[in-house]
Amino acid sequence: MALPPIPSQSEIAASVYGTWRLLLGDKGGLSYFGAGEGAFWRSCWVLAAVLPLNLLIFLIQSAAVDAPLSFGQLVMVGLTVVIAWYGYALAAHYVLPSLDRSERYYDYMIPEFWSSLPTVVVQFVCIGLETADMLPGSLGKILTVGSFGAALWLRAQILRLSLDITYGAAVGLVIGSLVFNAVLAAILIPG
Repeated sequence: MALPPIPSQSEIAASVYGTWRLLLGDKGGLSYFGAGEGAFWRSCWVLAAVLPLNLLIFLIQSAAVDAPLSFGQLVMVGLTVVIAWYGYALAAHYVLPSLDRSERYYDYMIPEFWSSLPTVVVQFVCIGLETADMLPGSLGKILTVGSFGAALWLRAQILRLSLDITYGAAVGLVIGSLVFNAVLAAILIPG
């Protein structure tokens, strides 16, 4: 099986703009993402960008608290990100039928994957500014917490808009995904 083609710059730009529109609650933002199986596999390329950023975030946070760090631990963090990425896609495949939304799998997963790119970039910048102590007072901490809150809001909006479900169901699914990621991290990342 050949790798899917790398997304074009215009596809990347459209997905970032679509993510912004979804964050604002605009269902029209969904039209900025591709559709179908091919677009799904192209959206998987986003992992190639967010994986190094997640590793850098881990390194920055470990250095900020003088935590001991090993190459093996860094590998496990990377492996956890990859397993969480594809594990979440697999979990969604099995959860969506219980919501009677199995036919909307690609409608949901494509913007979910693409939205990771601007989300992780913003979180990386906020965490970098916070740990570098480049902002006055607790502004860095406020920005970091705000970026995490915005990411959760975005995930709920993507669920709600792409699956046509209620806010309550969307929030429940976001909480479920947080638990999924926390359990994976607790199992795979030592210490």
